[in-house]
Amino acid sequence: MIPEAVYSKYSQAMFDIAKEQHKMDVYGDELKAVRDTMQLNPELKKFIHHPLVPPQSKKETLHAIFADDVSPVVLQFLYVMIDRRREAAIIAAIDGFIDLARAAQNIEVAKIRLVKPLSAEEEKQLVASLEKMTGKHIEPLYYMDPSIIGGMIVQIGDRLIDGSLKRQLTDMQHSLLQSDVMNEVTDEK
Repeated sequence: MIPEAVYSKYSQAMFDIAKEQHKMDVYGDELKAVRDTMQLNPELKKFIHHPLVPPQSKKETLHAIFADDVSPVVLQFLYVMIDRRREAAIIAAIDGFIDLARAAQNIEVAKIRLVKPLSAEEEKQLVASLEKMTGKHIEPLYYMDPSIIGGMIVQIGDRLIDGSLKRQLTDMQHSLLQSDVMNEVTDEK
């Protein structure tokens, strides 16, 4: 885990530039693409993080991969981190930028665990009800989880809404066990 102090000033600088240029969404999407590419390609990540690879080679590689898809400002952000030997913090800095952008735009992430995908209409209704409940814009992230049996589990920040069938069955089992214990206690009197 990279300490926040190592990457937060880069996240904040990129956020300030994006805000000043009114390109929060554009730079955010581009940075997410860079992050996702690095996470999906372990060899690229290893190359960028390797201390013996010269900074110029790293920058040339990133330019070859991303120059057609990201703004010069985003490339410069990556180059500055490489020049300052903060390559290992690139993904954390991007995540930090995304967190700052979400907070500035009143966006909250909802991690939603389901057994099967929702229809477009169901997604729309779910997001609308979560936005009404939180008073914020909701960015849903869906995860398929067959272990919950049915229903869904929604996590927004430190809030957890467990509407899973698994939890309902566990509650029912607990309730039945409690009533059995109560019956045993009252039968003995």
